[in-house]
Amino acid sequence: MTLPPPHQRLSRPIGTLALLLILFTSATPTFAAIPRPAYFDQPSKVSLPVGYNRNRTYPVFILLPPTGIEASRIAGRMGLDPARQREFIMILPAARSTREEYLPDFLQFVEWYETRILDDLRIVLENHSADATRVYVGGYSLGGDVSWALSVRNPHIFSGAVMAGTRTSYPATGDALAVLAERGFRASFLIGDREDPARYRGINFARARFETAGIIHRYREYSGGHVMPSATILQEEIRFITGVERLPEPGQPHTPTHIAGPFSHTSRDRFALRVGIPVEISADGVAVPRDYEIRGRVEWPWDRYYLRSVAGFTTSRRSTGLREQRLRQEVVFGLGDPRGFFGGGIGWDWTRSFSDGNSYGEVDLLFLRADRNPWIIPAGSADPQRVDSLLILRYTLPRGVGTGIPVEQVLNLRLEYLLRIADSVVVDLSGGSYTVQNRPVERIADRADALDHRIEWGVGLGIRAPSPLLWRVGHQGIAERPAGDGSFGYRGVWSVAVEYSF
Repeated sequence: MTLPPPHQRLSRPIGTLALLLILFTSATPTFAAIPRPAYFDQPSKVSLPVGYNRNRTYPVFILLPPTGIEASRIAGRMGLDPARQREFIMILPAARSTREEYLPDFLQFVEWYETRILDDLRIVLENHSADATRVYVGGYSLGGDVSWALSVRNPHIFSGAVMAGTRTSYPATGDALAVLAERGFRASFLIGDREDPARYRGINFARARFETAGIIHRYREYSGGHVMPSATILQEEIRFITGVERLPEPGQPHTPTHIAGPFSHTSRDRFALRVGIPVEISADGVAVPRDYEIRGRVEWPWDRYYLRSVAGFTTSRRSTGLREQRLRQEVVFGLGDPRGFFGGGIGWDWTRSFSDGNSYGEVDLLFLRADRNPWIIPAGSADPQRVDSLLILRYTLPRGVGTGIPVEQVLNLRLEYLLRIADSVVVDLSGGSYTVQNRPVERIADRADALDHRIEWGVGLGIRAPSPLLWRVGHQGIAERPAGDGSFGYRGVWSVAVEYSF
């Protein structure tokens, strides 16, 4: 669901009475034009709930700060500590407003603020698992003033507001109040019992209009003047407008609710560690695997750049019965746009050897195409900060050029494809023709006589259960012979691996 276009939002009246009301309730009579504050050019911080899972939808809470402080620094005091709360996608504006920025022309200030907030809200609704029918706003003092203004200017968007220590001076039309009543908008008005008379009168006037319009609301006075209500009070009102019950205890340190904390998040595949289960299944039965691998991966897509690095240790039993060990790494870098990237990279062996002799290291050239949100991804399941489709072409540079290398080594080509479908399934495919060294040699000139030629294909299916753990079952078909002559021998192998990622 997207935000209504501007012509569907109710605009403010521009009558003389409304202007006089704003001027009367302002603390300074100056009419000087004010420059647009630079912080309105900064996107708000988006804080996802602890344990965020894209397979469910979350309400959005926009927290608007009082004068002189950023929203991220006041969130805990509002009872919505971003590091602990599990219920809302939170939008935390970068605004750190001063009186000089909003008092000369509060109407203009609200318009600037609204543009910033609605842009941020649109991005959240497009890119995260957010419920567009449950968008809430709240704040104290200036934050309460703007919460009121945004609600009555955009009655089709907001579903509730907590407004504390505010004079609610922004003019609201009867049409706006009618829409709020029709949509079931919920409001909470909070004011100190010794508050400034202008604020006290203003919030009670708004309360009376809501009463007349039949809008669901609560009104509460707390002890004090122009002071922020306690987090306990604010949480009670947040529960009232949102229907959410589980909020972190105010002022209490966060403790895990269950032992499976490391497995409660939704993986974004930024960092991953994969371990092969030490068993393989083939026509010969269950056996110790010929090829075993443990590897780590770092993957980081920005809007226009993509970086991926994989490092791993493998041990493989060759056709001669000897085992080869290698420590390998590859790095690829891509350029593109938010939809995808083209790029390239290099892979190399840090160390490579047989248990009783030398094995020559190899260098790979890598070419890639990475895509976000291809057609197969279900609507609403794409993660803008994750690559969903990855295609890699790998070419291994031949060693010992000029020493009679076989043609199979010159045509060392492999193709690898990976598809992440939402947060549940990962499919991978591979195929290629390449050579492997099957025994130690003293000179690189002798390497051509110690190569096997492989034609290989593979398919894998991974299921996330839970999201950070990927359980992969793969099948690999390998046809192998000595390079240059001989008949191919074929074997098919089933294998299992588990990967932890975040």
